[in-house]
Amino acid sequence: MRRLAMGFIPLTDAAVLIAAAERGFSMAEGIEIDLHREVSWANIRDKVNVGLLDGAHMLGPLAIASSLGLGHVRVPLVVPFALNLNGSAITIAKDIYEEMGETGTDLSTALGAAGALGRVVAARRAAGHDPLTFAAVYSFSTHTYLIRHFLKAGGIDPDKDVRLVVIPPPFTAESLRNGLIHGFCVGSPWNSVAVEADVGRIAALGAEIFGWVPEKVLGVHARFVNTEPDLLRRLVRALHAAARWCEDPANHEDLARLLAEPRHLGLPADILRRTLDGRLHTAPGGALRAHPDYLVLNRDNANRPNLDHALWMYSQIVKAGQGEWTADAAREAISVYRPDLFDAAVGPPVPAPRPEPDCVATQFGDVFDPERFLATGE
Repeated sequence: MRRLAMGFIPLTDAAVLIAAAERGFSMAEGIEIDLHREVSWANIRDKVNVGLLDGAHMLGPLAIASSLGLGHVRVPLVVPFALNLNGSAITIAKDIYEEMGETGTDLSTALGAAGALGRVVAARRAAGHDPLTFAAVYSFSTHTYLIRHFLKAGGIDPDKDVRLVVIPPPFTAESLRNGLIHGFCVGSPWNSVAVEADVGRIAALGAEIFGWVPEKVLGVHARFVNTEPDLLRRLVRALHAAARWCEDPANHEDLARLLAEPRHLGLPADILRRTLDGRLHTAPGGALRAHPDYLVLNRDNANRPNLDHALWMYSQIVKAGQGEWTADAAREAISVYRPDLFDAAVGPPVPAPRPEPDCVATQFGDVFDPERFLATGE
């Protein structure tokens, strides 16, 4: 039996890793997983880098940025498994959301909410108020790119009209309560935590902004891939079996209770169950905002690392001004994602029952052309 130390941040999309460790899937592959609950994505990155963790629940853009040496020393990371797609939302402080409602704009769509926020920001600027502050969970994260797209859709310049800061997921709702920020983009269940505390309102689901957002992955150091290929294959098989179990709605009640345990997320099981089912309250006891693809843990080949997803994330890094486009960097970003390692463990992908949505802004009109971006950076 091999023991592996695996880090995670308390988020619903850590479900596959937690289930693999706690529901016998890793043991079936001769692996005992020691779960380490971490506070921030920087901690995750650094502990994988120095070998304190064998691997971790990790942001896809973090793995790419670290491998490119952006924002930190270069850390060669590899992604052999995608833990989920989608799963995020944008939450606005209760008082700001009420101001948005006073604009007369329909807040039931992401685009409508973005437009309403734009009107509020413009009115506050005209009145001489300080800029609003919004948070994402890490600079290199899909949450950063989601909130930037949301703001731009409302006519807000994310680099001039507001302040963007980084706050780790477990501290987002409390930061909203304390008035340190006016909104945030984070993975579940922290949007729902803010709603239940009556300090925030969910304005948009990530799946309403982009159709198929690459989110968390299994991130391992390149040395793991090179020195332990058989162990990695067994780990990927265990995660894939756990992902199938997590995706099945028949297991969601058990999974919600598992995630609710204090050593995991330590949050109410009913909140977690709603996030697993993609049915979130936008206000305490209020209307449900539902989306069939709110959180995808296994279906439609979600676990196979997709090279277009890696390239899309690099394109977002470039568009956010976090790095300059080069053809070499684009190819290196793609190389972080390793579908070959996934296929070696679980076999070639089965054709999905429906076409996979593109990484596009479904309501906001941005279309991503992987071949064009790879060739020209545009």
